[in-house]
Amino acid sequence: MARLTKTTYWFTIVALLGVALGQTTTTEPTTSESTTEVWPPTTPAPTHPPIPTASAIPLPTEFADIPKSAVECWDSLISFDITRSFLQDQLNSGAVYTYTEFPTPITNTYTYGYSLESCATAFPGLTTLCDGYPRASDCISECQYTGYTSWTDVYTTSGTGRWLTPTWSTELEQLPTPSCTVAEDLSPECSRLAEAYTWRTSNIDPTASISAPPCAISLPPTLTPSPPAQQRCSLNAESYEAYYWPTPSPTNTNAFCNTNNDTIPTATPTIPGRPNTAVVSGLTFTSPSIYHILHNATVYRYIGHQSTIGWGDDHAAIYEISTQVPTLTFAQPSTSILSQYKQCRKPSPHGATRCTISYQPDFNVQDVFTVNAKAYYGEELATPTTATICQASYAATIGLPLLEVAKQNQVGEECEWTFTHSGRTTLLEENMFSVAGVGASDYHAITTVTGVPRSGLTTVASSPTSTLSS
Repeated sequence: MARLTKTTYWFTIVALLGVALGQTTTTEPTTSESTTEVWPPTTPAPTHPPIPTASAIPLPTEFADIPKSAVECWDSLISFDITRSFLQDQLNSGAVYTYTEFPTPITNTYTYGYSLESCATAFPGLTTLCDGYPRASDCISECQYTGYTSWTDVYTTSGTGRWLTPTWSTELEQLPTPSCTVAEDLSPECSRLAEAYTWRTSNIDPTASISAPPCAISLPPTLTPSPPAQQRCSLNAESYEAYYWPTPSPTNTNAFCNTNNDTIPTATPTIPGRPNTAVVSGLTFTSPSIYHILHNATVYRYIGHQSTIGWGDDHAAIYEISTQVPTLTFAQPSTSILSQYKQCRKPSPHGATRCTISYQPDFNVQDVFTVNAKAYYGEELATPTTATICQASYAATIGLPLLEVAKQNQVGEECEWTFTHSGRTTLLEENMFSVAGVGASDYHAITTVTGVPRSGLTTVASSPTSTLSS
């Protein structure tokens, strides 16, 4: 909140005896601890000047439509800020620092230490496939306590200093904060209070300031949609899962090692010359497409951005619900699934980190079950045996092209899609929806029943488990 302009000098109550982490022991002083000198020989003032009384400028009749309770609440906040600022200034200027010198230095002994542990990693299901990389279903680290190590430091103190605060400082600590609410954010009342704030600030001393009503207003959109003009939208979904047609192979190992297979899910046709189909939960899936499912999806429409009264535009976009859909289904070839990559760097040692998000059509469904080394490490290792691939720790992030998702579902086709990200992040691809943490439990193999091409069975997880980001 803004408040009457005053210069505030913050101070910290400092104890100069020293602080140590860990166990601390202190030796007895070698001589008496009685003091021989106190400097400076003064104490804080026992009282402070009278608190100035201030009342806000009454609003003219043009603001008579603002609820009386809202104006009274705002006025009480103004009065509170004036009182708090005054007491804080008096406390800062009234504190006195005093230093006491010991007749004989005091020796303090501090003991530090930490526990010792021995750790080992278990690799359940450890094996090595044709690529030569050791891999396990998980990598579980277990540690055991083996002892404790410690050391001692000795310090000598010749005196101690501290800040003496006025006895009336409790007035500031116990100053009651108004508990009222002037208006809800983005409400018509808040918008009118913003206009009243502008009027009041234009009718006070130019060197002063006044507390603004603590609520946010909605400003109209400032971003011009790129041509052709489209509505700016955002998508959110509660969960994600996918269905795929598995490649016929005797074992997962053979599928992984077959370099010509590429794990493209193309089930053997039940009827030659015709694709397989399966019906799952009322949805019809046709081979060889992979089907992405977004559950409880909501399309939001951009209507403006938020501004805090007295502080200006804080660039927080405001969206309202446009459409809610229980299920969005998106079919695409397995070779078109996009992996999301985020690369970050610092232009200089003291500069801000800047990131770039890009997408490449190199996601392989088989990786969520048996990940290849390049997808796991980001590159092939010079020596595969130097590390172990932990399948449980692999979680991919994929991107769904929202223009295609909208077209297939006939939802949000008029939209230009966006999602919130840092201003220091560059998007190489727009109109994308990111699904993070994709794992084996999210991908379900479709298995058709022989001789029944229009129905099917599937292994369905009890509930989707992915974490979504949009």
